[in-house]
Amino acid sequence: MSIPPGLLQGIERLDPLPVTLQRLVHALNDENVGAVQIGEHVQYDPAVAATLLKVANSAAYGGWSRTETLRDAVMRLGKARVLDIVLGDHLRRMRVSAPMYDLAEGELWAHSAAASLAVKAIARERPQAGVPESASVAALVHDVGKLVMVRFLKADVSAILAVRDRDQVSFVQAERVLFGCDHAQVGGAIARRWGFPADIQEAVARHHESPIAASTPTLDAVVVANVAAKMIGTGLGAEGMDIRPDEACLDRLGLDFDAFARVCDQTHVWLKELKATYGLKQ
Repeated sequence: MSIPPGLLQGIERLDPLPVTLQRLVHALNDENVGAVQIGEHVQYDPAVAATLLKVANSAAYGGWSRTETLRDAVMRLGKARVLDIVLGDHLRRMRVSAPMYDLAEGELWAHSAAASLAVKAIARERPQAGVPESASVAALVHDVGKLVMVRFLKADVSAILAVRDRDQVSFVQAERVLFGCDHAQVGGAIARRWGFPADIQEAVARHHESPIAASTPTLDAVVVANVAAKMIGTGLGAEGMDIRPDEACLDRLGLDFDAFARVCDQTHVWLKELKATYGLKQ
């Protein structure tokens, strides 16, 4: 399936990421950019710097030992987690709702943040799986396609549900029937437009593929993180748990039922801590 021309034009008309975020995305693509350069990118944006310090010191990001300076925060976090925090805050402040998916303001961010934290939990639970830190960024933007779908498509949630029930397919498959593509494919195109690395683009675009051919640890982690984020009650909306993930992702990551349950529990704890850091209702 391909993305219809109208949606492709919508992607091209998307506002670019803020300058600081553009620099951080570029840094993620460049192995020669280290903590010093990352700190330089961030220090001249006071709002970003303040947010980075605040979130870096939260328990959700390993703030068991308080970091007092921006340089120390960047050194401890590394560039993938710096991008994760700054991009996550940008998405949070967008305050978008997605009525076509029955998601109220803030719910899309909460789901995205939970998925990102779930990747961290997976990596901690199974370090031998080789999940890179940048996978948390892929999880953070895995549903970004929904932002374009709700903005440029004239459809409501009842239309998707009607196709789902009529054809006895999943919610995502109903998207494909109705629109010619799904939000994951659109999200992959957005990730490419914003200049994210190829492995992140692929993980976003293919996280609803099942079965997955030629998977990667990043893609497997995003698939499982999406399920974990839904299991703790974020991003359910009209889709709910009507997803059909490739169960082989769990096997490839080495996660049995108990390990997955621990991932969900840790994600729930970290999300509560992150919300508390932002002063958000639980």
